[in-house]
Amino acid sequence: MSAPPDPLELCAEALATARVQGLSADAPIHALASTLGAEFTEHTGPDGMYRDFGPVECHYERLGPDEPWQGRFLVVRADRLPARVRLDDLQEELRRVGQAVVPLPPARAGTDDLTLKAPLSGSTITVDGDGTAIAIAAPVWPVPELPALPESRWRAVCESLDYMLPLTRVERAEWLADRVPDTAEAADWWTSLVHPLTTLRFGDPQRAADWAGLELWLLDRAGDAGAWPREEWVWRWMWFVRSLTPRAAAPHAGELTRLSLAALPMTVAQLHALPPDWRALSAADLRRARTARALMSVATTYGARVMG
Repeated sequence: MSAPPDPLELCAEALATARVQGLSADAPIHALASTLGAEFTEHTGPDGMYRDFGPVECHYERLGPDEPWQGRFLVVRADRLPARVRLDDLQEELRRVGQAVVPLPPARAGTDDLTLKAPLSGSTITVDGDGTAIAIAAPVWPVPELPALPESRWRAVCESLDYMLPLTRVERAEWLADRVPDTAEAADWWTSLVHPLTTLRFGDPQRAADWAGLELWLLDRAGDAGAWPREEWVWRWMWFVRSLTPRAAAPHAGELTRLSLAALPMTVAQLHALPPDWRALSAADLRRARTARALMSVATTYGARVMG
């Protein structure tokens, strides 16, 4: 970095916003290099790659050997910073902006390391037994909850989805109307219904576009039904869109653009009018801005394909 930020500020921003000096992991490489430092080392595997800028790493994934790399998360290597960053100090910084971190279940037995999560950003921090930050992982967007289904339930849902695939939209709507529970269990029902679709799409490449169309339609219906809180719907939508190969997405570019624009929580002008200092933003504005950026990235990508 040409002008290294204060270590505490760097870590606090990553926890509160999932961004580093205003950038997330899906920023263009030239922007990351300009901000984080032009020199980096690159480490590449079959489906994962990261660029190491020293204090910060940018991690990427791809859907296959011929697919483009997608930025997934930044890692602030607090253990490499020039000064130690204490969890207590970070918690105090977060309290000042109306946020907090909560402990996650221990991931590794036999260590004193503790992992906590910032619910608003989805960022996680690992600290050692003395309360010193080791690393912060800042995702481009939060990971939606997808609890494992019992095998019998998984098979039954897959059979239902396979039945729905060739149906018309009217027939699909009739199928849903007969089965969607009108109870507090509706959210779990919807989650179970869409859960296997990514697996089915990748396991059936000849019909990948058809599977993508079914998932798009179901997510649209789930949004209409208020199956999940709107923000949760957005992140499920983002994971769906970013899991699409170009071949699967191409026939649906118009719908992908339309639904992303329809879900925007603010206009482009409102987003650009927000103060550049993240500390000047309320938690609600941080959430809305992040959601808007994500949806705009989808609309820009697929809108360009619609326009040719």
